[in-house]
Amino acid sequence: MARALVIAPWVEHLRRLGTPFETLLVRSGIRPNLLWQPGAVVPLKKVLRWVELACQTVGTEHLGVVVGRETAIEALGSYGRVLAGTGTLGQYLHQGIALYRTLVVGLTPWLSVHGNRIRINLGCEWEPGLGNYQADLNFFTITVANIRKFAGPRWSPTEVCLGFKAREPLPADLFGDARVLYRPGRSYLEFPRALLGLGRRQDPGGPAVGPSAYPTPLPNDLVGLVELQIESVLAGRTVPVDLIAESLGMSRRGLQRGLAARSISYRELLHRVRLRRAADWLTRSDKPVIEIALDLGYTDASNFTRAFRRQTGVSPQRFRQTIAQR
Repeated sequence: MARALVIAPWVEHLRRLGTPFETLLVRSGIRPNLLWQPGAVVPLKKVLRWVELACQTVGTEHLGVVVGRETAIEALGSYGRVLAGTGTLGQYLHQGIALYRTLVVGLTPWLSVHGNRIRINLGCEWEPGLGNYQADLNFFTITVANIRKFAGPRWSPTEVCLGFKAREPLPADLFGDARVLYRPGRSYLEFPRALLGLGRRQDPGGPAVGPSAYPTPLPNDLVGLVELQIESVLAGRTVPVDLIAESLGMSRRGLQRGLAARSISYRELLHRVRLRRAADWLTRSDKPVIEIALDLGYTDASNFTRAFRRQTGVSPQRFRQTIAQR
């Protein structure tokens, strides 16, 4: 899975080129409107298929490089803000890898030590193709640009290995003087271990981010993914089970069976997410109860009040009053 937030720079680039990116999304099995919900998730293999189609349409095998050069780390939400505030290269790399699962599940970065050198590895669970190659190039392009904020603008890795060999040659200035290798299924970027202690050559991009502001890892279970997806698309209407199932790359029946095996129904999850959103609005806003009810897809305030009372033991009005008195 990948958050829609990660795909946004690709969409913006293709939009500027006039590419029919929405048509390509549909061909890949992705609902275009899902990408306007930054917290939503999209099946990673569908994203990689879309990237392949985009490469074919644009006529390049290095779209990942172009998009990577246009993507500032700060554009990646709370993940990017955490990394922009790190003080040393070692902190940047360790934080980036530790938090990567908040953006993508299925592509796995890790560090390995090889004598006096460090490798930033990137792996996947399937045979890599053109789409994976773009993801690797994008990841390494962004990584190189950010390492240069510590090591200087002329820095280049000592060695780069790519798990897919394109017919089109790499841009000459991408990895500088690095030795470039091609080994099926292996992707890494290597540099001297001594660089890990380098400090940032400019002040960190904003105040230090506390743990409470760190991004949340993507769920690794079906119930968590369904809740996240409902939360992302819940906006003033019901959220049909078919929509959530399709967005997760599943059939309606498959989703319902999967939830039943975990002793919960889709309706219960929808109810849980609605009431969690309601409690948040009652706590943090002054929206009238009737407006909250309609925004959550209830037909009237009475139905919402009954549902909220069953869950919490108090009415929405009493809940808000209790919070205000604390």
